[in-house]
Amino acid sequence: MKLHRLTYIVWICFIGIYVLGNHLLPVTDPVESNYALTAKEMVLSGNWLSPQIYGHFWYDKPIMIYWLLALSYSVFGFTDFASRFPSALFGALSVAFLYQGVRTISGRKLLALGAACIMGTSLIFWVMAHGIVTDMVLLFATVGIFYYAYRGFMTHNSWHMAAAYVFSGIAVLTKGPVGLVLPGILFLVYAGIRRSWTTVKALFPWQGIVAFILVVLPWYGYMYSAHGMDFINGFLGLHNVTRATQSEHPEVNHWWYYLPIFLGGSLPWTGAILYGMYQGWKKKPSFYIYSMILGWGTILFYTVMATKYPTYAFISVIPFSFIGSWGLIKMMRSDASRHLWWWLLGPTFVLWWALGIGSFYAPWGFWWILRALVVGFTLFLLGCYWYRKRIMIPITVGVGTLAILGIVLMEALVPFLAIRSSVTYHQHIASYQGAMYYYGDYATSIPYYLDKTPVRVYGDDEDASSKESRSDKWKGKDVMPQMPRSEFYRRVKAGEDLLIITNMNDANTLKASEVGELLHRQDVTDKVAILRTK
Repeated sequence: MKLHRLTYIVWICFIGIYVLGNHLLPVTDPVESNYALTAKEMVLSGNWLSPQIYGHFWYDKPIMIYWLLALSYSVFGFTDFASRFPSALFGALSVAFLYQGVRTISGRKLLALGAACIMGTSLIFWVMAHGIVTDMVLLFATVGIFYYAYRGFMTHNSWHMAAAYVFSGIAVLTKGPVGLVLPGILFLVYAGIRRSWTTVKALFPWQGIVAFILVVLPWYGYMYSAHGMDFINGFLGLHNVTRATQSEHPEVNHWWYYLPIFLGGSLPWTGAILYGMYQGWKKKPSFYIYSMILGWGTILFYTVMATKYPTYAFISVIPFSFIGSWGLIKMMRSDASRHLWWWLLGPTFVLWWALGIGSFYAPWGFWWILRALVVGFTLFLLGCYWYRKRIMIPITVGVGTLAILGIVLMEALVPFLAIRSSVTYHQHIASYQGAMYYYGDYATSIPYYLDKTPVRVYGDDEDASSKESRSDKWKGKDVMPQMPRSEFYRRVKAGEDLLIITNMNDANTLKASEVGELLHRQDVTDKVAILRTK
């Protein structure tokens, strides 16, 4: 595949956007710190094949994200920038890849550029490009799957489909079996709607199957040979089958769970995407049908899964961005009614003004720049509308959104993420050399940042590894060092030198407990208290 010149420019622009400010964003609990600590232990131990955390092997995710983080740490050191660099890198690669793919398939530069910019500047994509999670790498692999599979369907070229299998193998190394299962289901649905047996046969070229095996077998084969059924039961059993059949978060099990995430995460382009869906429904061209199946099929697939998580349906942003670009071009045609432009202007103003008004309720931040940008870009956008500058409208939406989100990152995300990390109280525990305990929820960022591993204290009536609302099958998910409350009380009464980190509610509970008089309390932040026995 020959790369178009603009593909390089797209990648350079977006890598600059996504790395900006990453060095200021600390590693947060509870999700990001698990990935960061596992990769750090991989580098320090020299074992780059078996993921481990707290010195124990664990099988939460496949190896790809840990490899990428470990490589980043090897280059940049154990820094916040290094932790967020893989998502920024693959976010920019995904945007450039989408441009390249749409340009190659359609031959239309403007359509491809619109799809890339819609995806790259949408709210959920911008957030994920700054995160320490697997989903951005999965999305990059999925762009490859969707692009090469479509070319395979259209050209009946088995080597294109083999390339899709290679990217599917990367997805399986990133997220697990869903990297093969979900695209396979969606492609079969596409073939069924087309009523094409040729399309079904095109899905199973021997070259693709061999390529997939060559990509995934080395690591998965090694893990089974090294860890046997522990790996099978932990990875496939707990972290895949159980996630699909037993909800980890039953309180959010709603059929509409992913709909507001789609509507809000697509801002400021939600209206353009919905308009593209509406317009495409009239003629139903092939790539429109393909994109609708991939987008809504992904949302439906994760809706029927037991465990729901905000990022699970993230890859639907790929086909929806193409549909949004198609709708954007139609509403911005010279003969289109100006009233159609409000499909874009309305959601844009909702996003901008929600952030601007929200700044008045934030307890931190230097917000006058954000408010000035919101007002300034709003007036400029209304001027473009009044004077019928149809080309400038989407450009202003994209540039304005990135500028506003950049201020939000510096003034809101930096202090907000610090609250969700242990960095706010490091100075109070960094020099302590005795036994350290975490009473209640656990902050994995402590061992990541300080190389100190607290022991979690849990109630005697509480299972050490599951919450009451979860199924018993979730036992074993949490692998941090743990201790029952009764043993903890015994050590406090024995006069051992202990440091206890907890939240304010649990600090009050401890002070009112049978060992409360033996504990000296210090409130270090609005949310965290530290108690000492001596």
